[in-house]
Amino acid sequence: MGDIKRLYVFMFLLMFIGLSGNIYNAYGQGIKEPAFAGLFYPKEKNELERQILNYLNNAEKKQERIKQHIFGLISPHAGYEYSGGVAAYGFSQIKGRSYKTVIIIGTSHRIPFRGISIYPEGLWKTPLGNIPVDGEISKVLMKECPQLKTYKMPFFNEHSIEVQLPFLQMVLKEFKIIPLLTGGMDKKDYNDYVDAFIRLMKKYPKNFLILASTDMSHYHDYHRAKSIDALTLRHMENMDVDGLIGDLEGEKCELCGPHGAIMLIMMAKRLNGSVKILQYANSGDVWGDKSRVVGYSSLAFFYKDSEKSSDPQKAGKIDTTKGELTKNEQKLLLNIARKTLEEYVTREKIPDFDIKDKKLMEKRGVFVTLKKKGELRGCIGYIEPVLPLYKAVIDMTIAASTRDMRFLPVHRGELDDIKIEISVLSPLKRINNIGEIEIGRHGLLIKKGNYSGLLLPQVALEYGWDREEFLKQTCIKAGIYRNAWKDKQTEIYIFSAQIISE
Repeated sequence: MGDIKRLYVFMFLLMFIGLSGNIYNAYGQGIKEPAFAGLFYPKEKNELERQILNYLNNAEKKQERIKQHIFGLISPHAGYEYSGGVAAYGFSQIKGRSYKTVIIIGTSHRIPFRGISIYPEGLWKTPLGNIPVDGEISKVLMKECPQLKTYKMPFFNEHSIEVQLPFLQMVLKEFKIIPLLTGGMDKKDYNDYVDAFIRLMKKYPKNFLILASTDMSHYHDYHRAKSIDALTLRHMENMDVDGLIGDLEGEKCELCGPHGAIMLIMMAKRLNGSVKILQYANSGDVWGDKSRVVGYSSLAFFYKDSEKSSDPQKAGKIDTTKGELTKNEQKLLLNIARKTLEEYVTREKIPDFDIKDKKLMEKRGVFVTLKKKGELRGCIGYIEPVLPLYKAVIDMTIAASTRDMRFLPVHRGELDDIKIEISVLSPLKRINNIGEIEIGRHGLLIKKGNYSGLLLPQVALEYGWDREEFLKQTCIKAGIYRNAWKDKQTEIYIFSAQIISE
């Protein structure tokens, strides 16, 4: 027995020495080898370069470059065959820009812990070469935020950071990284970390890029996934941190790396930044299997151009914040719609409402959308502001439930399964340059002769359309041919919408 015990002790020491060596090589002054080359992306340099270039070239053709300084990206972290095309929309926006350090916030998929772990020094290797960790800034961050851990193990077999690196190498010249992995976190945990990042970025406003690595909903059917992800993207676009956290906790939204995304949105709000949804798709769009899909998105966060942003007309943008409803006003409007729907469907009665709120008395364009178990059940609205908002909601709730010619009237047995969504419209703005259209922010109205068609901002997100496909689909909605938007006689209008849903 003594020999067996000595053998076990010897084997344990060998394992410990080997593990210690791996820790040192991967985490100390040595090189962290790639763990997912050949799995999530090609391991051959030429093939990897070719694949990324194809993704970048395709993205560049389909979007306009953001002129302002980009300080943050949200990027997916699946295998390149699934999410590389979406990721390229963000990376193409920073191509050729100058950043001293990229702070990558990944999520630990395999080893649980609490808080955030930092990889403070060394090199990370990919098939395209080595990337140095910014040890100097790591020390500053750890001093600024003592809560940062140096917990080593989660980095060894984690893809959420690694898959971002080859894209960064293809679009940036000289840069360093600070790899961070998030474990379990609560809402109260975010502020300390965000404060440290903010102090760093305010001191050096253009030195840093914050890259939050996250996928979206997982393993729902195609249409359910798009509905979940549309709500998530809406919260992100509105920089609605409380709404996003609440719906993540309530399982109405899903993110595979929520903490990095939440902290980036918090930073953007504190820096008075702007956000733009660049692209959304899911695995069903790539591989065709729509039974169980995973969602991917690419978003850019940038500093506002002070000269232009002070004047929405000069900036060519619609002021989407003017006249926005408060949470209490939103709740009241939804209550009006719900009570109207139930009273009219069950008794064909229109309830009376004593409304004194000034915003609800303003004339606004509005659409009411009914969905049954995530599927469209009716949608009708006023494009122009013809009635006070609350009265327009009453009218359009009745119309959506009884007069949408695509559907039979709603019956009382369906009421519990129906969710109401209200889109309060901004004024229409005619455009001559389609580059003004921002997917996720703008809806479209296209007119040609006696024909017209309108699609709400959320529709393009739900179907993953780019700008040209959105234009084509609006033409189809108008009953004209797909490319009629190119004709000089065709009028194109954009508008924004505050979207309120149950």
